[in-house]
Amino acid sequence: MRRYMMNFSTKNMIKLRTDCLVIGSGVAGLQAARAAAQAGRQVLLAVQDTLLDSNTNKAQGGIAASFGADDNAALHLQDTLVAGAGLSNEAISRLVVTDGPKEVAELAAHGAVFDRRPDGRLALGREGCHSRHRIVHAHGDATGAEVVRALLALVSQEPNIEVCTDCCVLDLLTRRGRCYGAIALLEGTPVCLRAGAVILATGGCGRLFEHTTNPEGALGSGIAMAYRAGAEVMDMEFVQFHPTALALPGCPSFLISEAVRGAGALLRNARGERFMPRYHKMAELAPRDVVARAIFREMQLAGEDHLYLDAREIADAAQKFPMIARTCADYGVDIASELIPIAPAAHYMMGGVHTDAWGRTSIDGLYACGETACTGLQGANRLASNSLLEGLVFGRRAGWKACQELPVLSGEPEWEYGELEPADNLDLAAGTQELQQYMSRYLGIRREAAGLAGAMGHFSALALQYGQRAAATAEQADFFNRIELGMLMAWAALRRRESRGAHYRSDFPDTLETWQCHVTDTREHSSKRIGEKPYGITDVRNGQSALALA
Repeated sequence: MRRYMMNFSTKNMIKLRTDCLVIGSGVAGLQAARAAAQAGRQVLLAVQDTLLDSNTNKAQGGIAASFGADDNAALHLQDTLVAGAGLSNEAISRLVVTDGPKEVAELAAHGAVFDRRPDGRLALGREGCHSRHRIVHAHGDATGAEVVRALLALVSQEPNIEVCTDCCVLDLLTRRGRCYGAIALLEGTPVCLRAGAVILATGGCGRLFEHTTNPEGALGSGIAMAYRAGAEVMDMEFVQFHPTALALPGCPSFLISEAVRGAGALLRNARGERFMPRYHKMAELAPRDVVARAIFREMQLAGEDHLYLDAREIADAAQKFPMIARTCADYGVDIASELIPIAPAAHYMMGGVHTDAWGRTSIDGLYACGETACTGLQGANRLASNSLLEGLVFGRRAGWKACQELPVLSGEPEWEYGELEPADNLDLAAGTQELQQYMSRYLGIRREAAGLAGAMGHFSALALQYGQRAAATAEQADFFNRIELGMLMAWAALRRRESRGAHYRSDFPDTLETWQCHVTDTREHSSKRIGEKPYGITDVRNGQSALALA
């Protein structure tokens, strides 16, 4: 497998130097950059497109935090562990649900405007698998945009933060287990970004699939470059599909927030029947994996490519969810009087670069946070609205810790790599479409061995075909990253011979105690199986031998 995406010599490249390089501008990246700057360090914030291209900016539902009078961190923890289907790390989860309210309050104190009741208290919503109303939201259904607005305002006030847009980071520079920065294309020109610490906050990889709620930049670049550098990745088989994305011809997969169901909207099949009570006691507010699979099954039974969300009984629905109402209206649907066509779409990556409670990866000087990281919080299925919470908590922790651990370096190593051939005559549009089709068909909501093996074979063949081609553009780099991530995800899904959370195997439909573990990968040593029992039980299966295919 390739190590770098392009040929280069750091001796001959333009060099930009900084204490801390932060890659990505969602909630985790902005929070990390701010924390590092407040620690007195120089920060370079690099983004491939613009500062607004992030999953955070598109997030609708809100931030889960226990502010209600009938709520507390222990209840939030319990809901998180239940949603995680036995794979959430209890210590990490307790840390997040305990620190989370303080981070939300701090953000509100610094300008974030959250929706409030007439008496000034936060207006808390409820979403799937939550036992209490604890969802903090802004402008009804534009929470992420408000979080980004507030954080960008704070970042703009930090003189220690320099922003680089149109900066496609390709690879990390490592030597003897330490990260020294990265190479990138800055407005198309190769540059070397030298840094004492690098923080990956590039988001998830929903764009690997045909239908997704994610923005264009959600291609998992941070996970791919960390893996090439030798970092450990974990839980790559766990991809959450949001149950309700707008499903209309010519319409992008626009998210219909779970908060709409929390406010009383019902799911209906092609016959107009409510069906979720047949699948789970929590009905429309069941865990996302349950709801997504139920919708998928009902679509198959009816031979339809969509079902319906019924928000007609919600009083003042358009006022409560203005962005959703406007978007649906743009495509001819009045949510107050008509059923909303919906279908599941790829939404969130539970796996990623394996980190500890401070965002540290298995490589010194390399940190990860947000959706790029796999902390163990999300387990096999993320609890709704825990993602912005995780970004706030671990963005700050990673930014602070990175600055505390900056090394005193003697000398400045150089790198030279020249093994790749030009990537000529690539039909990126056709190749990307084919990859998305394979991901959606074989790594979607329902999986089985033959399809996964076929996908693995296809991705492996492409890796051999393009593994020695150099990426001269951001688009070519994105394409090569798609291949590597497809291989990682297919391999992980093929090995996990059970169904758990967002990973459903039709040939292994049961959830098995023997698979209550995590599977990690590195470039050098594939298939290490580690795990822990949930809820504080100490039977830990660590360092087991590599798994053989069934």
